[in-house]
Amino acid sequence: MRTLLLHCDYFEFTPISKEVDEAEPAEEGKPVRMENVLVMFTCIEKEDDPSVFEDVINEVKKVFLQIKPSGILLYPYAHLSNQLASPYKARELIAKLKDVLSESGLNVKKAPFGWTKSFSLKLKGHALAEQFKIFEKEERKRAVSAPKEKFHKFYIIDVDGKEYEVNKENWDKCPIFEKEGIKYEMLRIFVRNELVGKPPLKEEPRHIYYMRKLELVDYCPESDAGHMKWYPKGMIIKDLILDYAFSEVAMKWGAMKMQNPLIYRTDVEAIRLLQGEFHERDYVVEGELPLVLRFASDPGAFPFVQKLTFSYKQMPLKIYEEAICFRKEQRGELTGLMRVRNFWMTDHHAFCLNEEMAKEEYRKLSLLFKKLMDDIIAGDYWVLGFEIVEEFYEKYKDFLKDLVKELKVPAFFKLMKKMTHYYAFKNEYQAIFPDGSNLQISTVQWDVKNGERFKIMYVDKKGRKRPVPIILHASSFGSIERALAAILERAAWMEKKGLAPTLPFWLSPEQVRVIPVSMERHYERAKEVAEEIEKRGFRVGIDDRNLTLSKKVFYAKTEWVPIIVVIGDREMRENKLSVVSRIGAEIGKEKQKIISLEELLRELEELQKGMPKRPLYIPRELSKRVEFTGLR
Repeated sequence: MRTLLLHCDYFEFTPISKEVDEAEPAEEGKPVRMENVLVMFTCIEKEDDPSVFEDVINEVKKVFLQIKPSGILLYPYAHLSNQLASPYKARELIAKLKDVLSESGLNVKKAPFGWTKSFSLKLKGHALAEQFKIFEKEERKRAVSAPKEKFHKFYIIDVDGKEYEVNKENWDKCPIFEKEGIKYEMLRIFVRNELVGKPPLKEEPRHIYYMRKLELVDYCPESDAGHMKWYPKGMIIKDLILDYAFSEVAMKWGAMKMQNPLIYRTDVEAIRLLQGEFHERDYVVEGELPLVLRFASDPGAFPFVQKLTFSYKQMPLKIYEEAICFRKEQRGELTGLMRVRNFWMTDHHAFCLNEEMAKEEYRKLSLLFKKLMDDIIAGDYWVLGFEIVEEFYEKYKDFLKDLVKELKVPAFFKLMKKMTHYYAFKNEYQAIFPDGSNLQISTVQWDVKNGERFKIMYVDKKGRKRPVPIILHASSFGSIERALAAILERAAWMEKKGLAPTLPFWLSPEQVRVIPVSMERHYERAKEVAEEIEKRGFRVGIDDRNLTLSKKVFYAKTEWVPIIVVIGDREMRENKLSVVSRIGAEIGKEKQKIISLEELLRELEELQKGMPKRPLYIPRELSKRVEFTGLR
């Protein structure tokens, strides 16, 4: 809520005409005048609710006592914000505000809502005559200003199960950091960030440059901030990640795929409770019903399962969903693909009968997520973190130690005294970036509250309905956007170490580029080779432009094409291919060899490693392609 407070010798307004259907009754053309008045130009915003009223009353009373006007005029005024509430909501809140101000002992009148009005005034000439105030609802204030969740104990568990206690003062003296290996280097960065804080960034994250240079993703000034534009090459990557999330994670785990809506009613109890749990910054949809766009806390999953009839025989009940989520982050928090306002999330739930069942499913998900971090997201550049309530740490310590041993990744545990969310504990798969920051990609959460809280029931062996005791929440890709950011930052690690930056072969928008040395003599053979590669399901381009060979090879490298095939006179004569591979090569020292087409096809299948395939989303011939960013 925004208010402009003006102390006036007089203020006079005249209702001219109704502006909205929700306009209040008023006498058209009749002027209303007040003397020695405090005028409250008041604007109601989308996120406002009555929780702001206490602050408003306290502030207005303070001003009232300082300037001593004869009364207050509450004047609806929509021009103080571009995040307006619906007319219905604004009218109701302003009417309630008048009531609570009057009940507090102030003399308050209100100008009619929903009218175009003319006004004239004479402003008093003192220092307090003009004051601008912003009042935020309690949940938003807590989200912005409250300190982070308090953790009172910290442990590191090594891959051999050994436990180390650390704190903010001595963490860097922990013996575990004397061990050699990239995992311990990454762990050191993560523990420092969690206990001391991340170092200030000297420049924007590298993935922002890559995402635009490679024509994957870009900002969209025509939309709201934090909503990204995906180019065709980026869409290939997004679709392939979703293919992997479904076929290689959800299906192998045994989940049923479903889809919930993108819009929800906040007057439904289950939705309202989930909103309150997370204090999300919701996207409010104006209309007759109180609606919000889907937020990232499973708004559709629980109402859906509440209506299901299932017994212990069908448990664990596993559900998978690919969800588009909306979260109105603060503008200053938006950073490339790391934090956005609209994102894709792969969501998993397991409704478990007992602890042993939940442990096994937690283990399965944790192993699947380790594989995706190793093979797709970060390679060696990630660590494992846990948030856990202390009593559950003591209860499940042996289980968690065994899990860390099996995952072969040291883990950092942050302990809470009591449960502040629905989960007793959760793990977080954190990618580490070359600039020293970290980003959560995947998570598995152990929920002991929501089965009973949302009355999610199963039928036991005796035919009785019981609340589900444990629900596992998991996200293989907390957002596709974050996943792509981490994949690109992994390429930044390569570049930092002097290696040619590449994407995983199966995710490369163009996996092979065939370059004919001469369009007249070699193009037809290049076309035949490309078609054979296409038949095997690989994405291949042909550089059919009238450029020198060196320029064609240069452009292929700058676009991170991992396999470059050159066809000239020698290759035609010997029926061979000259193949340049950027995978694992030092910058400027790419590997080159002469092999047959059959050998190349075998190598491509080995590089693909059975991962999902999709066709090229852009023209095969480079002469037919357009530039999207102008940065190539």
